[in-house]
Amino acid sequence: MSRLIKGVCRLIIRLIQLVLTLFLMGVGLYIYVRYIEPRLLVVEKESLDTHYFEAEGLRIVQFSDVHLGEYYSIQDLVKLVDQINKCSPDLVLFTGDLLDEGGKYREGEQVGRLLKEIKATYGKFAVYGNHDHGANGSKLYKQIIEEGGFTLLKNNDVLITLPSEERIRIMGIDDHSLGNPDIKSAVRQIKKEEYNIFMSHAPDCADEVKAYPVDLQVAGHSHGGQVALPFLGPPFTPPYARKYIKGLYTFEANPRMTLYVNRGIGGSQLPYRLMNIPEVTLFLVGSK
Repeated sequence: MSRLIKGVCRLIIRLIQLVLTLFLMGVGLYIYVRYIEPRLLVVEKESLDTHYFEAEGLRIVQFSDVHLGEYYSIQDLVKLVDQINKCSPDLVLFTGDLLDEGGKYREGEQVGRLLKEIKATYGKFAVYGNHDHGANGSKLYKQIIEEGGFTLLKNNDVLITLPSEERIRIMGIDDHSLGNPDIKSAVRQIKKEEYNIFMSHAPDCADEVKAYPVDLQVAGHSHGGQVALPFLGPPFTPPYARKYIKGLYTFEANPRMTLYVNRGIGGSQLPYRLMNIPEVTLFLVGSK
């Protein structure tokens, strides 16, 4: 009988140890996804081959989905601006969702001043995200982004001519969820002999964009799924980010075009991230 009692006691102790181990692992995982990974920031470097920039190439920085608000502060934005400037960009592209709750945001003037500190040799460009339109925030976002020295593209384009006479056409569309995107209007002046960049908040429109001589499409919106499960990937991504979720994509139908989906900076609704570290993307285009 004593052996049986001792055996039961050992089993109970092992069960308690297992429960405690699982509990501590759960606590550790929660701390990581809530307080550690969302505070990280990495610079993802992508080299893009092209014969267009034969002289010196181009450094392009993309950032996306900042979601300023309850979970991403002005102090966080200061660090982000500093990181972008350390990349020494020629162009800066912002693919939407600056504000988490559009018209409810009350620190817009300070945000505009900080964005103005971002330096880019040939200009800074932005498009609307769905959260920028939300809560009647469209006008506020436009005001902030333009005060920050960005050109806001909404179904239109801008042509940049470099000192070397090489030309870059940057096209951008309105948000798919809450705006009125018009790809045909944005690409109406596209020319295959130029280097063409297409900006959209939502990535899945790439299947339509690839019909045009676009070299690089940049997008965000998905946050990479924000929380990805090992071996399974993200259990949820938002509409218009169901097919292209994060990272680099190429297309057999248009070998010229590359799509890049940025994981974003902040978190929407829930401040958790797993296997989706916030990123700034640095594209090294051509020989630079």
